Amino acid sequence: MSKTLYKLSAIVLATALTITGCNWGSQSDSSSETAPATSSDNGFSKGKFETPVTMTTVGYVNASFKFKNGETLENNILTKWVKDNLNIDIKYNWTTAEDQYKTKIMLDMSSGEEMPDVVYVTDPQLMSDLIDSGRFKDISEDFEKYASPEVKKIYEKDPMYWAQVTKDGKRYGLPQLGKVMNNDPLLWIRTDFLKKANLEEPKTLDDLEKVMEAMKGTELGNPPLAVSIKDGGKPYTSWRGDTSWVFGAYGVIPHYWNKWNGSDKLEYGSIQPEVKQALARLAEWYKKGYLSPDVAMIDVSKSDESFKNGKSGIMTGPIFQGNSVRNFLWKNEPDATVKPIPVPTGPDGKSGRRYSPVQIGAFLINKDFKNPEAFFLYVNKMFEFSNPKAGGEFDNGYFEGYDYVMKDGKPSSVEADFPDKTKVEPFKYMLGGQWFFDPMQELNAYQKFYNGEKPSTPFETKLYNSISDKEKADPKSVLEWQAAQITLDMKDTSIEDLFTGAMTETMKSKWEGLIKLETETFAKIIYGKAPVDEFDTFVTQWKELGGDKITEEVNAWYQSIQGE
Repeated sequence: MSKTLYKLSAIVLATALTITGCNWGSQSDSSSETAPATSSDNGFSKGKFETPVTMTTVGYVNASFKFKNGETLENNILTKWVKDNLNIDIKYNWTTAEDQYKTKIMLDMSSGEEMPDVVYVTDPQLMSDLIDSGRFKDISEDFEKYASPEVKKIYEKDPMYWAQVTKDGKRYGLPQLGKVMNNDPLLWIRTDFLKKANLEEPKTLDDLEKVMEAMKGTELGNPPLAVSIKDGGKPYTSWRGDTSWVFGAYGVIPHYWNKWNGSDKLEYGSIQPEVKQALARLAEWYKKGYLSPDVAMIDVSKSDESFKNGKSGIMTGPIFQGNSVRNFLWKNEPDATVKPIPVPTGPDGKSGRRYSPVQIGAFLINKDFKNPEAFFLYVNKMFEFSNPKAGGEFDNGYFEGYDYVMKDGKPSSVEADFPDKTKVEPFKYMLGGQWFFDPMQELNAYQKFYNGEKPSTPFETKLYNSISDKEKADPKSVLEWQAAQITLDMKDTSIEDLFTGAMTETMKSKWEGLIKLETETFAKIIYGKAPVDEFDTFVTQWKELGGDKITEEVNAWYQSIQGE
């Protein structure tokens, strides 16, 4: 079983804004062009260009995004800061609705329209098509020349960060990174029940079955285990209600491509023989009532509802599931006690779980962009925003009077000017609509707090203060801090999906049908509508219906990014 050696993660976090820019600051006349900065400006080394630099982009705003104080994407508090302090003026070629963004870029590319200087893309196929268009540049040299030492250190941690933008050994974009192991699952269990039933925390699948059997017939047995096996194209490996750990206990993760069982090439996880054993176990759990009768119909975002409502005693989910306990369960049952625990081991002592990838998109740079150094100056500064130095401009927050005010010498959050009190933070105006940060930053801070250390940076202080004094009186009991420590302790059990590229040629015509076949077969086995031996028929059909060809193509891609 191939495991990651401290791979970094990302939550599939919900993006409020995919790309920002355009007129970074005042509402200047868009017809007024600025001359390209030259080396004589020495703008990069000074931290601010003497001659204004224009950087064009494109973007969208989704339906949930809200503005504050009459701001727009073209004129807001962050864009003004960028223009005033870096002399970089970012302009949109166009903006559109979220569901139109990808289509609009594809139309521009196919019709020969001028492409912007910087494009942010999350879709692997679109990313591949843009790279293949020849209109975007290899940034390898620019990255080495202009990225700050801190930024370089972050991107050097894992070569797989660059997989989606790598072609023929060249890097055609800067990956956007999320949080480390942000969606790697843990078990969350009602320890008050364990104490009452005189049961130990489960360490194996067999132990877990004993706990779930004891929960049956109690108020926490409806069902005992709150999970989902519904998740679009990747069932069993969702960001919430995940069941990948059941398969991982047998040494494999469904839907993931990896070098299973010591293979020297990538193979598809869902067709490995160990999956049959895991399906048999899930079918047994379903028959015994450990899973919801509607487990294949429950939306993953609602998979923890029965736990939050006190009807289930066990849920699965990553570090942030502490919020489900704090914001829901404890409001209904303030005396309930909950603890995150490692995922259980299987018959051979194995344990495994899905690894949530860190790379969540990439910035591609137009080969005709005259000032690529402006993009890297911007990126370097945005990374500084996310981890400011004590005593610096942003150590209390982004902008005083905007996202914080000072009260009694301490920063306090400002409520947004909306009826529903939605908070708008300036980072949403950044390119990509997300922070630029070290993926390990939050997890390392949580571990530090768990071990009784106090915060030592503005970022850590803000994170530390988000927990009530009552909870953090005992650092070992803070749910997120416990979960972070366990996540780090289990880092070698997180198994990576090594295929992160665009759909292969055969995938384009065959993948949808293969996924449907897989989803229906697995569900029928779990629901007891088909014998577990139906798995063998599925594997044969999968191979014959294009799976073998897809496997060849996936390995060709993998070899290409390895420089082979």
